[in-house]
Amino acid sequence: MLRRLEFEAAGGLAWNPLAKCSHASMLAVSQESTNCTYLSTPQQADNPGGETWNCPAGSFCMTKSHMELCPPGFMCPANTAQPFYCCSGHYCPTPGDVRICPEGKFCPLGSTDVQGCHFLARCPAGTGSVSRFGVAALFLGMMLVVVVFFAVKNRLDSLKRSKYQHLLQFGYADSDESAKTEMTQVERTFDISFQDLGLTLTNGIKIMSGVTGQLSSGRCCAILGPSGAGKTTFVSLLTGKAKKTSGTIMLNGVEEPLSKYQKLIGFVPQEDVMMRELTVRDILIHSALMRLPKDLPLHAKKKKVLETITYLELGHVMDSAIGDESKRGISGGQRKRVNIGMELVANPSVLFLDEPTSGLDSATSYEVCALLRNIAHRQRLTVAAVIHSPSPQAFNQFDDLLVLGKGGRVVYLGPRDQALDYFHRIGFTCPPEDNPADFYIAVASGKVRSAFSADFHPDDLFVYWERFLTGEEPFTPTTKKNKFHRLTILEGGMRAASEGRSVIGSFFAEIGTAVTTAVNDTFVYWRDIADELSRTFRSFVLVCESDPVRDTANAFTTFWLCYKRACMQIYRSRNQFIYDQLLHLGCGAFISIAARQFDYLGVQPESICSVTPAALQKYCRTPIDYIAQAGVFLALGVLFSGISVGAATFGNEKVVYWRDTSAGMKTLPYFLAKLIADLPRMFVAALCFSLSFIVFYPYRSKYIFILTIIALLYFVAFSMGYLISVLVSKETVGLVSTAFALAWAMLFSGTVPDLTEVLTDPMYRHVRWLWHASAPRYAIEALFIKEVAARPFEEIHNSKLPHEYNLDNYNYCLILLFCIGVSWNLLAIISMRLMHREKMK
Repeated sequence: MLRRLEFEAAGGLAWNPLAKCSHASMLAVSQESTNCTYLSTPQQADNPGGETWNCPAGSFCMTKSHMELCPPGFMCPANTAQPFYCCSGHYCPTPGDVRICPEGKFCPLGSTDVQGCHFLARCPAGTGSVSRFGVAALFLGMMLVVVVFFAVKNRLDSLKRSKYQHLLQFGYADSDESAKTEMTQVERTFDISFQDLGLTLTNGIKIMSGVTGQLSSGRCCAILGPSGAGKTTFVSLLTGKAKKTSGTIMLNGVEEPLSKYQKLIGFVPQEDVMMRELTVRDILIHSALMRLPKDLPLHAKKKKVLETITYLELGHVMDSAIGDESKRGISGGQRKRVNIGMELVANPSVLFLDEPTSGLDSATSYEVCALLRNIAHRQRLTVAAVIHSPSPQAFNQFDDLLVLGKGGRVVYLGPRDQALDYFHRIGFTCPPEDNPADFYIAVASGKVRSAFSADFHPDDLFVYWERFLTGEEPFTPTTKKNKFHRLTILEGGMRAASEGRSVIGSFFAEIGTAVTTAVNDTFVYWRDIADELSRTFRSFVLVCESDPVRDTANAFTTFWLCYKRACMQIYRSRNQFIYDQLLHLGCGAFISIAARQFDYLGVQPESICSVTPAALQKYCRTPIDYIAQAGVFLALGVLFSGISVGAATFGNEKVVYWRDTSAGMKTLPYFLAKLIADLPRMFVAALCFSLSFIVFYPYRSKYIFILTIIALLYFVAFSMGYLISVLVSKETVGLVSTAFALAWAMLFSGTVPDLTEVLTDPMYRHVRWLWHASAPRYAIEALFIKEVAARPFEEIHNSKLPHEYNLDNYNYCLILLFCIGVSWNLLAIISMRLMHREKMK
């Protein structure tokens, strides 16, 4: 018979009959209720004349002759026939002593002691479960601290801006014009000459052939040509980004590679590759500190930056963010000037540019080209720009002109103002209304008819130029009949010859070419890696050896500069920082709601299970355990939010990394700087997630244990995001991250399939290592260990735990979580060095 315990003023227990029942039932008790029910032995008042028996408190008596001690976590007041879990809203220090939960505490089902409400919740007497809505006040307090932090930071930034504006106005230059004259000449100049420069692929295709000429210091050369003419390839061959297969390169009359002087070479890419969150001044100062000689005083480096800002006429936008498609910043022309300024502050001797006028209007294009001319003339730089369809005014700013034809052959290389006369001599006269640059490209493409030859072919232009270099008249009626031209036609007509082959022969020939190319590319790839490892080892062994060309920032300085830049990125926007934390707070809240009923209740006593119907005995002997499921939910939420945020750390700036690496930046200090700058974000994210997670989740262990687990899991999640962002494109990061989180948090969590099955079933023997390498698997075990250890049930300490867990493994799990996070970081940094190597040269 079910009876209700009555808690009287004197503190004693009384009983009231509720109803007759044939078996034990568990009744839900509200938090506000002070009633608790148990199954009583038959008593005389309820069963007059029938069999009755008594049972002492702390024991239960299913029959008159059988008495058994009540296990911890259960309640057995006097005359108990069958034990029930200690009621919600009550606690049982001993099974026979049932007490109502006092005010300020809460007592979940099966409690042997009270749990503190802390300051995050309100707990009246008899509280069985608690919702910690006080977390909202704590979060608002955290956000207030964030607001104050950003207010102080903005004030300091304002003072720094005022300082630089003062220096710009009074410290280094009196006017823009005087600043232009103060741009000092470079210490070392290069005249770059090249003879028969060529590049032939392993499959026999010639990308460039027979390029001969010179780029002179103090002059600005425009490189023109139709698509596929090899304009960018020409620059890559000169700088060593691509390895030439023929020809020689001479610097100031001495044969040596230009790549030897990599730190004295500036390369401005077509796209404005830079940190869009930063200001103009931030970007230029970082570039100067990274690439100028390390023994140059700091004030001299800053002076160089301010000189460049003045020279580029960027003073009025010096403290403006660059901006992007979603956030308005400086104009396109100003971005292009910043792009050029990133190289100028490094005080290069040679400056290459890839389509510097792309996307600019004619007026801005003219300004950029005039700027390049001034740079070449005033600083004695060797300047060469791949340019596409410039306006006549912009085109006239160049001193020299290189026109390439299809196949990477020279059509013209010489002074720009003599090009019209040369093309006129070979039968191509530019109409007065045409743009000369467009006219030259059209001629090189074969779109302009020759005035001298009706059967003109674009390959004839190469013959004309070869004759011109030897001092002969470029065009004669017999020019086309020479052997050189016939060889050119033969090279261009290999397709026709191949048509005579059999279909099967062509098929196997293509396969052979593909295999040869793949093997050669693989060999070149690994040889390049071996060379890099050799240089890295040499730098470690000869740590004190200085660079004979230019000794720039060492690894420690690089780390510090990259760390400062990363902090400026992360903490530039207050609103973005708060938005990120709201993301983590929301994820934790959703998981908390889903896990609010996830608890652990011990097994029933064996004497109860032995009389249970056979079909139910398995369930009777199994604890009610949802802790592992709560751990799965927690891991899933942390991985989703952590990977999505971590992927942006490197994924949003891969092109910037490639540019910086090509300029000599080392990967390891850059990676460590970004990682350490992210650590506060990881901790704040873990704090927000864990606080919202405990709002509804009925945890029994200490909050610090949960926070530690979540913090380490965030470390792993961010590290996973790093690797994913390195391996896949920005567009597919979201999809891959989702699959990654689901796989590790669910499939490899050790819950489904159960870890016991994975470790014993031969089917998993070849993939078992995936569970051993799974961070969620150890996070869930750590949570399970602390949660069940805080519960009073006997089997926790006397029986084997599920999922192969061990109560002594908490610290071991934390260590493995950290090691797995470090491993993901190692994979990320190795992938950064192994992938897209051609873009880092």
